[in-house]
Amino acid sequence: MTMSMVSGRDIAISYGARHVLEGVDLSLAPGRFVAMIGPNGGGKSSLLRVLAGTQAPTAGHVVRTGRVALVAPSSNPPGDLTPFDLASYGLASRRKFWQWSLASDDAMRVRDALARCELSERANDPVALLSAGEVQRTWIAAALATAPDVLLVDEPTTHLDLKYQLAVLQTLRELARAGVAIVAAIHDLTLAGRFADEVALVAGCRLQCGPPDEILERRALSDAFGISVSTYRHPQDGYLVCLPS
Repeated sequence: MTMSMVSGRDIAISYGARHVLEGVDLSLAPGRFVAMIGPNGGGKSSLLRVLAGTQAPTAGHVVRTGRVALVAPSSNPPGDLTPFDLASYGLASRRKFWQWSLASDDAMRVRDALARCELSERANDPVALLSAGEVQRTWIAAALATAPDVLLVDEPTTHLDLKYQLAVLQTLRELARAGVAIVAAIHDLTLAGRFADEVALVAGCRLQCGPPDEILERRALSDAFGISVSTYRHPQDGYLVCLPS
């Protein structure tokens, strides 16, 4: 039986009189990529913060048996910083007060994280010269440098064109194949089904999680998003395509 790295039981999240989630159970296993979908305001970001431990649930509890990293960039980093600078941030915060620079093994860990995100050649370039996709991958590298067992990513494809959406999701899928438990909040239902091992639908204060074929069902999606949604299979590759009717 696969060990869970993060396990949430009977989680409830409320903001005053507004109930966002109730009675949510979720387990995150190594090597699995979970795409979290649902309408805006449905609780995806709140649930990621609760799983990461940066926000307390209103009720329920979360057990973490591994290291958890949350990537939720809210703004662009200063343009004169480099990917190496950003990827060093988490490790730099662990330095003792007498240490002026990263230890050699920590620097190696940062460079390995950048390599896994295909940023080795851009490691010392100013962020201002990077594409939006490269900046997103830099944030992911910063989390990876801390050697997490679980990586939670809030909207990794926002503001990216199609090319860089694919690049970021391919990076996350490869990290899952390497043994990291991945959860990413994704708005594009087709991309969620194409790249993820499981899909978690957050809507109506509830969470449903399972294989893409089970969760990306026309009626369930239509109810969750309040519009008519059609699904069909890609004629060559076989993944589900989800579009408004």
